Amino acid sequence: MGRRGVTRSEYILRRVLIIFGCILAVIVILAATVKIMIILGRDRLSKNANSEGPSITEEENSQMKTESIYSSDWQDGWVSLDGKVYEYNDRIRTFLVMGIDNAHNQATDPEVVAKTSGGQADGLFLVIINPVDETIRILAVNRNTEVPITMASMGQNDADVIYDGPIAIQHAFGGGGEYSCTLTRDAVSKLIFDMPIHAYMSVGYEAIPKINDAIGGVTLTIPEGMDDLPKINSAWIAGATVTLNGKDSVDFVRKRDTEEFESARKRLARQKLYLTELVKKLRDETKEDITLPISLYSKLKEYIVTDLTVDEMSFLASEYAGFSFDSDGIYTMEGETILKDDGYEHFYPDEEALRALVIRLFYKEVDR
Repeated sequence: MGRRGVTRSEYILRRVLIIFGCILAVIVILAATVKIMIILGRDRLSKNANSEGPSITEEENSQMKTESIYSSDWQDGWVSLDGKVYEYNDRIRTFLVMGIDNAHNQATDPEVVAKTSGGQADGLFLVIINPVDETIRILAVNRNTEVPITMASMGQNDADVIYDGPIAIQHAFGGGGEYSCTLTRDAVSKLIFDMPIHAYMSVGYEAIPKINDAIGGVTLTIPEGMDDLPKINSAWIAGATVTLNGKDSVDFVRKRDTEEFESARKRLARQKLYLTELVKKLRDETKEDITLPISLYSKLKEYIVTDLTVDEMSFLASEYAGFSFDSDGIYTMEGETILKDDGYEHFYPDEEALRALVIRLFYKEVDR
């Protein structure tokens, strides 16, 4: 008796099973690839820190060190604050985000302009991710903070050409690429007692409306005290709830009256408000679509300079999307702004307050 031929329905079923099997295999391969990328990203990030460790020195505190519970086992790297002992939290990961204004250059000498073409970092935000309590905190740095500036390309030995100036201009020396970012990253790290920074990202202001609109705009309520906002947009008054789209998002975080004293500090307050809501929405959107950070980067990479790799972005998106944004929002440094004879404002952080803030953000209490 001859072998029965394959019916059309059987043939179709076999084809469907083969296609389904291929799709399943592709899904398994993709899942494995993503998992590998996440693992590689995690391992690479842990090695990326620019600093060997914090340099907060323990102030003379003989009473703390000689108390019975500490006298026998006081360890290097421990610090004290308000009667408690802390150690550096080495599980923290930090990322410097810089908002770059390429059009803003105060130099007038053509030679200086050519060598400061990187643009100023008008927005400086250190994102601090703490896996211990699963929180995301942000430390905002005043653009006018006085720090030692490395004037790269201004002399035969770049390392020897240093002067004190606003931290925002450090990015200008370096051409706007990775070198500019590295110089700024190191300046921020030194400012906060050599705290390690694991990665950086500089974003041109042109990218803000694109990021903003890609997540459906940013909604916020304008608090009391932002009296500079109605000068930019008459609808931006205290108590108003507004959704920023397109150009409005740029105006909200960028515009300021440079003739007004401490206009940079007032703008920083606006940037804090905007960034708080932006981070919350990005986090929520990433929960729904874990590929969002990578897709945004792919669309906007012409405006971005970063040392984050795709696998590191994959790790960050997968691990930290569920973390909560600190209820205190964005932290700022206490200090004094002085208008000097050069016509510019200079901000000087309160060293004692800064030390306490750094301990709060980067340290954990020693468990006795």
